[in-house]
Amino acid sequence: MGILKFKKANCKNCYKCVRNCPVKAIQVIDQQAQIVEEDCILCGRCTVVCPQNAKEDVSSLQEIRQLLASGREVVAAVAPSFTAYFDGCDWQMFSAAMKQLGFSQVFETAEGAFLVKSEYEKLLASGIEGPVITTCCSSINQYIRKYMPEAIPFMAPVTTPLRAVTRLIHQRCPGAAVVFLSPCISKKTETVPQGCTDGPDYDLTFDELEDWMRESGIHVNKAFASSDAKLSRMFPVTGGILRTMKTEAGWRYLAVDGMEDCIQAIRDAVDGKLKRCFIEVSACEGSCVGGPAFLKRDRRVAVSSAVVQTSAVDNEGSDFEVDETVDLESVLTARPVYRPEPSAEQLQNVLRRMGKTKPEDELNCGMCGYATCREKAHAVFLGRADITMCLPYMQAKAESYSDKIVSVSPNAIVTVGRDLKVKQINEAACEIFSIRNREDIIGYPVSRILDEFDFVRMLSGDGRQIQNYTYLSDYNVYLEQVFICDEDKEIVTCIMKDVTRSRQKKNQIRQVKLRTAGMADEIVEKQMRIAHEIASLLGETVAETKVAVNNLKNTILMDEDKDEQR
Repeated sequence: MGILKFKKANCKNCYKCVRNCPVKAIQVIDQQAQIVEEDCILCGRCTVVCPQNAKEDVSSLQEIRQLLASGREVVAAVAPSFTAYFDGCDWQMFSAAMKQLGFSQVFETAEGAFLVKSEYEKLLASGIEGPVITTCCSSINQYIRKYMPEAIPFMAPVTTPLRAVTRLIHQRCPGAAVVFLSPCISKKTETVPQGCTDGPDYDLTFDELEDWMRESGIHVNKAFASSDAKLSRMFPVTGGILRTMKTEAGWRYLAVDGMEDCIQAIRDAVDGKLKRCFIEVSACEGSCVGGPAFLKRDRRVAVSSAVVQTSAVDNEGSDFEVDETVDLESVLTARPVYRPEPSAEQLQNVLRRMGKTKPEDELNCGMCGYATCREKAHAVFLGRADITMCLPYMQAKAESYSDKIVSVSPNAIVTVGRDLKVKQINEAACEIFSIRNREDIIGYPVSRILDEFDFVRMLSGDGRQIQNYTYLSDYNVYLEQVFICDEDKEIVTCIMKDVTRSRQKKNQIRQVKLRTAGMADEIVEKQMRIAHEIASLLGETVAETKVAVNNLKNTILMDEDKDEQR
């Protein structure tokens, strides 16, 4: 069963998880990150650095609730870092809260730590030459088994505090189920569901426990210590193991935390550079109190370490007393990760696909999550990375593609920087401005070919797109212009369409219309003049006719009067 899972919908391809994974146990397929379970050492870094909270550990809370409801006795084993995570909560108060959740008894894993540190003391006093490396950190143990099995002979043949206390609990509470409560997801590898037969039945992280307590209405508050201090509670801080131990003459004691420093220290031990050294190692910086659960809650290492020290150290330096005899022997078994190595030719082929044809092309920028281009190429060969994860490659490809689009565009394009100098110009623009070679204008002020007013307005304004028409008399050309500015107001691009022909055609049509309108005015005026002349002539003719008719009428009437008189 997997311990870490990935929420696919939230992945944003930032590659932070790859960048921070010390063993590169993450593969990116179809732009989605996935955890390679067999390679993972469960350091939990990916759960902290992911900005989208896309990764999370699989919870066993449902199974634990069912176990409690079954009627079987269930006891809790609590990591000593609880007091720092729960704001200085005292052991008595915390133990009472766990019993409210249904646990019959609550034990401190620090008891197991006491047994382990005592075994370390016996080991150093046995006359071995060393070096000796502690086995308390599950992530370090996983790393040794998978990636540096040659270090196994230098690992203390002593079990972890968790498994030590589990064996102790099984003696005290035969038949009881054990649930381990801690801040560490790597401890889940030491549980029965993960194949560890002498480990606890389940593991629950503090953040999962906190959600459960909140849902159940159970609260714990910071309280003054009422429980006696126990020195072995120092285990969860850097150097805490060493502080609990009695020193052996002739031995040097070193505390190393952080995965990178631990790997280097283990390698030095294997190389014989740290003879007669007892080396405390912890994958998390600050040890357990600097792990993922604490980082997610923004708990500071110094403050957390101080809280742990309060519960661990008093003036008497007292510690646990365990009467039972517990078998603490344990030897790591190697389970090396197999990653096939590409041949030189295969590696070069991948590098070539990434645009790395020369040594100087290998920038080793780390943006893809891998330290070097060759490491990234190896991941591509394994099918764990994609070519597109290389930012310089994708940028060069985008620029090349952009250049092709610009060069074949029928529109004239000129790009100007904040210094108002030409950064890019295509062939169409060169043709308009009678430029033979682009190099003749690139790097020179744009004012040589265009008015810089609109460029200044874009760089100093709100960046909104500007569209206008202009006539360049020097080139006898009409242009339709669109100005676009980038978000940072560093570059302005002017896209120009030559509309000279259409403008000239419009002007010709307009002139024809004007001439036609003038002719129409002349025709109308002439017709009006003719009409006036005709009207004038008609008026005169009508008047003459009227006079003639009246004269004729009068003549006729005069003749009739004469006849009547007769």
